[in-house]
Amino acid sequence: MALYWQNRHLMSFDKVAATYDAIKPLRGKLSDANVRPLGDRARKWERIKKINNNCYVLTDGYHTGDDVFKSWGYNHKTGKPTEAEMINLAPIVWRRHRDGTTTIKVRNGTGQGAHNGRYSFLDRHLPNGMRFIVRNGKHFISLGHGTTYKEYYLAKSNTLAAWALPDDAQRNQWTKDFTSRDDGVALTFRVADDKITFVDGGKGLPVAPKVRVDKKAKAKMKDAIAEFREWAFTMYPLLPTNDYEYNNRIRDEIRNVIGGYGWHITGSFSDDPEFTRTVINDPDHGLRLHLMYGIMGETDYHLRHTFDSDADHVKTVKSQFNRKINKVCGFTKQVRG
Repeated sequence: MALYWQNRHLMSFDKVAATYDAIKPLRGKLSDANVRPLGDRARKWERIKKINNNCYVLTDGYHTGDDVFKSWGYNHKTGKPTEAEMINLAPIVWRRHRDGTTTIKVRNGTGQGAHNGRYSFLDRHLPNGMRFIVRNGKHFISLGHGTTYKEYYLAKSNTLAAWALPDDAQRNQWTKDFTSRDDGVALTFRVADDKITFVDGGKGLPVAPKVRVDKKAKAKMKDAIAEFREWAFTMYPLLPTNDYEYNNRIRDEIRNVIGGYGWHITGSFSDDPEFTRTVINDPDHGLRLHLMYGIMGETDYHLRHTFDSDADHVKTVKSQFNRKINKVCGFTKQVRG
């Protein structure tokens, strides 16, 4: 099945309407559905649908707003969207308005997973002058070139057709925000004489969470942490760190005292920061060696050969050691960006 880039053929409302008229509907089982594929007819789910003389939708199929190539809803059944939902949930909607102006609306996929089919569809069917861009896991629509270049954040949607909404028992961290109302993340642009301008829609680019250190709590343990670090850098080279049986014994002893651990030893200590602070404050604690062994083993201590100098190596390991202390002692917390 071939992929066709339709960017030059779909540059205006009139060209979209002409493209629709030029495509023969599929025959056979889908003859009653008036399916008109945009490119390769084997990719029949990528099609153009006429809503009326003033509205055409370009759809990539298998989402809750497609009335022919349907997806499964979160209620474990399929349904049929309303005309309004087909317009609202389509990747691309071309409209001609009463005042004679034309607009194009662009929507990302619904849900926080990867929507690779949607990304490819937008890349191949947006008009020249608009580009779909993926950068650092986020998506943008760009306009113009050089000094006129602008980008608009295209957020993933939380809108589904009403028939597909999960019920209360199916709500979880991934589906809790799903709604049948328009969440407003689609971007609308005006197209006039080959000039495209932004109209409305979308939401602000999210800012990544920031990590903050509780400096007051850490200051109370300043001397104990400094002593623990000096002891760690002295003792760790003396341990049989390459001994598989020793490693397993350390892990078993941790598990017997404070419970299970994951891939990293420090995970068990991070789960109980109050206990970990006690370990650091008590030079005679039974798990002091175990905590030090876990922290040092998760630094670049054993990668000296990758550094240009001993000074760079020590500086890096101390910095990593400090971050591990912040984590296992519960000194760090994430705050909204």
